[in-house]
Amino acid sequence: DRYQEFKKRYESMVQQQKSQGAQHNHHQDAPFMYGTHYSAPGYILFYLLRVMPEHMLCLQNGKFDVPDRLFFSMQSTYESALSNNADLKELIPEFYDPDCFDFLINSMGLQLGNLQTGERVDDVILPSYAKSAKDFLRKNRAALESDQCTTHLPKWIDLIFGVTSRGSRAKTARNLFHPMSYLGPVDLDALRSDEDKNRAELQATEFGIVPDKLLRKEHPGKGESWEGTEGLVMPDVLRDSYNYGASSSDRITKKEHTGSNDGFSLED
Repeated sequence: DRYQEFKKRYESMVQQQKSQGAQHNHHQDAPFMYGTHYSAPGYILFYLLRVMPEHMLCLQNGKFDVPDRLFFSMQSTYESALSNNADLKELIPEFYDPDCFDFLINSMGLQLGNLQTGERVDDVILPSYAKSAKDFLRKNRAALESDQCTTHLPKWIDLIFGVTSRGSRAKTARNLFHPMSYLGPVDLDALRSDEDKNRAELQATEFGIVPDKLLRKEHPGKGESWEGTEGLVMPDVLRDSYNYGASSSDRITKKEHTGSNDGFSLED
């Protein structure tokens, strides 16, 4: 179970922070579950390699990644997301738009190399039920609109943009990322040393950042609506990012950084 590995590492970090004492704890070293993120430039270009190769070459210092790490087939990508602890990337919107099928086809004839098995990396290998790339995306779109997906989609919105994206509810929802994933432009300017700023910028570029919290209430299900809209949207000045920009009603305390609790204590 991949989650158990994440949980074990998190608990180990909590214990280590407690043993070190308050004087050795830093907010940028707060315990987390996921060291990588679900969205970053490299993850997006992983999928868009065949239509935006120049951007991938820029990111990879002028060369493509090794063939076995490229977007080769849906099956291998799916299996990696289930078993690889360093693979948390989500699908991008193009997977649900039949008009964007070209990102699955090597229409430029890019020389992407061969896998260790000797198989050439060319068009993305699709599931057997897909008649074509366009048909595959059309079926993805239908699945996204199915009752199964629309029932659970509000929970995803809460995790990414809403009530379980940050703070104590993020911890309960097992949704804790590296502390630097929560820093925004204002937070970056507030960092005192160039070393901390460079570290934060590298983290954002390589591993991604958590979007600002937009919603203060749970997203309703399909066909439902909020009982009221007052206090629904999170103003920018109340952005709840660790101690930086935290609201008075949802502020992370210094206990988070001292190790006197399990890492994510908030004042209510």
